[in-house]
Order: sequence, then structure tokens, then C-alpha cells
Amino acid sequence: RWLALGALAVLLLALAAAALWVAGVHQRAAARLAELEPRHARLAGLLQSGERLTQSQQALQAYLAQFVHPPEADAAQLGNTVLQRVRELATTQGLRVTSSQTGAPREDKDQPGFGRIGVSLRVEGDWPQLQSLLRALPAERPAIYSDTMQLLSQGTQAGRASAMIQAQLELFVLQERQP
Repeated sequence: RWLALGALAVLLLALAAAALWVAGVHQRAAARLAELEPRHARLAGLLQSGERLTQSQQALQAYLAQFVHPPEADAAQLGNTVLQRVRELATTQGLRVTSSQTGAPREDKDQPGFGRIGVSLRVEGDWPQLQSLLRALPAERPAIYSDTMQLLSQGTQAGRASAMIQAQLELFVLQERQP
């Protein structure tokens, strides 16, 4: 009898230990599920918003295209195209372009992931014509950014009401880099 009672006590103790172990495993699993549930809900929300995310991505790309040239464009050709646009814009404003050149593409230190293509332009004309050019540049898309500008007044000439201005413009455009 005592042996049967001892075996029963050992069996009950083993069952109690097993129940405690199962309860601990269950508690850890419930805590892990509670931790994962918000993540799962966010992921499910993202999956349901897939179309809106795609639309937002397309809108972002369209907005970025107003300021940055695409990565597939050839940098040398892009520099020449921008230079031609700026030259045409300057002559449209009545300025005389005395020299122009494009710079070698380089990584933009201020904007990682973008390349900077420099354009240097020297123009001559009246102050109002230069102002017109400087007002017209920000309207260009993709954007043409100004780095530096040096002005030199050549004084008034006979028969002219305003001073002749010579300007050295250092401009650049950004190009998205290939990932």
C-alpha cells in the first residue's frame, strides 16, 4: 500500500511538473503572440493599402522628376542638354553668351545618392536682362540649381542708360544615381 501511495504521489508530482511546464510554454507563446499581433496588423494594413502605396510612390517619382534627372540618362549628354537650355534662355532674355562649358559629373556631397553635373556660363548684358534670366532659371524643370554667381560692372557706354554687366554663373543639375 505504501508503495502504491508513493508511486501515486510521484506520478501526481510528475503530472504537476508537466502541467507547470506546459503552462510556462503557453504563457511564453501567448506573450510572443501579443508582441507579434501589432506587427501583423500593420503588415495586413500595408497589404490592404497596396494600391495607395503604389499611387504614392508614383506621385513621389513624378515630384522628384521635377527636381532631379533620371539615372538612365547619359551624364555627358545631360550636361550638354542643360547647357544648351541655359544658353537659349540667356539669349532669349537678350544676353550675349561669351563662354560656356559643362563640368564632369561628380557625387553630390550634400545629397548622397545624387550626381551633380556642373554648367559654367559667362554672359554679358544689361542688369534688367540678367535679372530676367535669374527669374527664369527657377522655373526650369527639371530644376537648374545655382552654385555661385560673380558680377562685374563694365560701366555705362555712350548712348546707354544702364551699366553693362558681365556675369559668371556656376549652375548644376542633379541626377539620381543607380542603386
